[in-house]
Amino acid sequence: MVECHLDFAIQSRQLKTLRAGIPVDRPSKPEEMVQQRRRQQRSIDTRDRIIEAAALEFAEHGYEGASTRNVATQAGVQHPLVAYHFKSKEGLWRAVLTSLNERFVNMYRSRLEGLRGVDAPTKLRLILEDFIRFSAENPAFHWLMSHEASKGGRRMNWLVDEYVRHFFKEITELIRASQKAGRFVEGEPHHLLYIFVGAVTHLFMLGAEVKKVSGRSPNSTAYVEEHVKLCLGLFLREPGEPPAHSSTAD
Repeated sequence: MVECHLDFAIQSRQLKTLRAGIPVDRPSKPEEMVQQRRRQQRSIDTRDRIIEAAALEFAEHGYEGASTRNVATQAGVQHPLVAYHFKSKEGLWRAVLTSLNERFVNMYRSRLEGLRGVDAPTKLRLILEDFIRFSAENPAFHWLMSHEASKGGRRMNWLVDEYVRHFFKEITELIRASQKAGRFVEGEPHHLLYIFVGAVTHLFMLGAEVKKVSGRSPNSTAYVEEHVKLCLGLFLREPGEPPAHSSTAD
């Protein structure tokens, strides 16, 4: 805690100096450069701890019920450091959602980059597999998204414009192409994608109940892999497999 206090004091002095238009002293000696790097790394580590604690706080209590003081306590830092790094409660909330969304966006864009020239059904299958595994590892992410999605308003609009709309556009295009190839269940793509997201995420969001009822942890590797197989089986079709709604005469 003393280290956090000293770190905050140093950062505050630097910030006041910059605001006053006075150049910050640059380290000239190797030992000074090492000390500066250590201070910078402490600042990064502090910011990361705050974001991690805030993700759980917002996921459990929603935006309105979340407390930045609780976040500071859980992160093991002094409360003023939250304001120093994120300016406001909304700034902290945006940093949390940006961190989680960018983590997933980077993952699926990297996947797409490695699948250039691959057919749409294969791309879709692999991206949906990644989404299921990401959901298992980050249940708080879906609580955070659900809190805002159920209410609407400015924060939800920001999420949609920054992340949700782009993801849905790319995935629904893959769904349409896969439907044309007879490899995905028929239906309006946006509707199907929302059904898929619900089917995937609900078990992980209700992990404690699932374990109590079934006696199995949804976070276990075996359960996650079974969930991947079951969810994909509900929506994806193998070549030549008849559509889910069709029937054949005896």
